[in-house]
Amino acid sequence: MNDLRMKQRQFSRVDNLMWRVTKQLTKKKKMILDEFELTCSQYDILTAIDYFSNNKSEVIQVNLSERAQIDPMTTSTVLRNLQKRNLIKRERGLINTRTVEVSLTQKGRELYNEAQQKIEKMRADIYQNLDQQQLTSQLLILSDKLNK
Repeated sequence: MNDLRMKQRQFSRVDNLMWRVTKQLTKKKKMILDEFELTCSQYDILTAIDYFSNNKSEVIQVNLSERAQIDPMTTSTVLRNLQKRNLIKRERGLINTRTVEVSLTQKGRELYNEAQQKIEKMRADIYQNLDQQQLTSQLLILSDKLNK
């Protein structure tokens, strides 16, 4: 029984540490995005648009929602706000008029690239002295278990 309690405490400590690290990473990311007047969800959607654009894929709302892991209603709201700021364009699909195709405007592309560079610098600074291969391996194992 004593071993069980000790393992429970260790796992609780790991959970708490992961929660704290996630909160701290999100806080640092948010500080950078505040400079660009972007929310984390907006940045995640811009990242998804960039991903699909770079892979020559059709950029439609449903795919953005899935890629950014944001529910479709929130995705729609985020896209509307990005469009109001002239960072994206939304147009009815030419082939399937039920779909809405999304693309970055020039202003959106410039803002996203600048924000992405600052985020990447932050990541490089944070992860520079870590064994990234070992950390990635452990996180992938954990992620696989959580997705089962």
